[in-house]
Amino acid sequence: MHQRPSTQQWHLQNLQIIDEFLESKRVDRGLAQKTIQAYRGDLIQFFSWLPPLYDLQQINEETLSAFIKFLTQQSLQPVSVGRKLSSIRQFFQFCCLEKNFGQNPAQDFSPPKVTQRLPHFLSVAQVTLILKAADEGLPYPGRDAEHLKARDRALFYLLYATGLRISELLSLTTHQLELANGYLRVSGKGGKERIAPFVPAAAARLTDYLDHHRPYLLAQFQDDSLTDRKMIFLNSRGQTLSRQYCWKMLKRLAIQAQISTPLYPHLLRHSFATHLLQSGISLRTLQMLLGHSDIATTQIYTHLAPEDLKKAHQKHHPRGG
Repeated sequence: MHQRPSTQQWHLQNLQIIDEFLESKRVDRGLAQKTIQAYRGDLIQFFSWLPPLYDLQQINEETLSAFIKFLTQQSLQPVSVGRKLSSIRQFFQFCCLEKNFGQNPAQDFSPPKVTQRLPHFLSVAQVTLILKAADEGLPYPGRDAEHLKARDRALFYLLYATGLRISELLSLTTHQLELANGYLRVSGKGGKERIAPFVPAAAARLTDYLDHHRPYLLAQFQDDSLTDRKMIFLNSRGQTLSRQYCWKMLKRLAIQAQISTPLYPHLLRHSFATHLLQSGISLRTLQMLLGHSDIATTQIYTHLAPEDLKKAHQKHHPRGG
């Protein structure tokens, strides 16, 4: 006679299946650790909500509806609810393939409707003002001033020229730079590498910084064992810049440029993507430049005005002119 597992055994069995699922995601998809932890948190919350000793193969759409109702009562935003449901759907897909489950209860279960928030972005004129302010430089005190101004120019020109995430930009090392060829080798989410080309205006400022100013900043810290010595962008102590510091720098540049829009580094990435689409770049190419694994993520930028789309169509269609 089959013996019913104890509550503790049931929890341990579930944790083991979750770990197997997460390992498959890590190996097959090369997902980042933060993404893996998000999956794990979603699934543990779901299993903790289920009654003890609940048969996983008895989970159906009614079960999922009750869980969604529970999450909604916790004042969880629809986008977060949708993400948790996606984690559950992928978990049961794994169970169907690897654990001989009969069906995926979440396969055709629709998540709550999400009102998609369009990303904010700057106009080309506003970006031009920011870059002009970077060219003029912030009023740094002391003998480090010109070196820090040159660093800021290179940093913000490169940020807008490549559309990198600020974390990707600040983790760049000299080994990833192909200055003569005008591109970077970027290690993005999940450790996936991509090529990020940049324009001559950014190359000129980066070259000036690397040749005449970074050596000075690097000399401020003498410990050869530090990985900071490989980093491109350094602070006044020769160490890697922080994201918080870059955010403060951008806020100061916005004040200097007399831009009232609240600025943050990721806004330049949104602006980069929007401006390229307005110029007629293909969505697939933009996906590659941004390092999105799923083109659905890139599609959020297709919020162009009809006139922009019309101009891009006329410019690039073989019979458009």
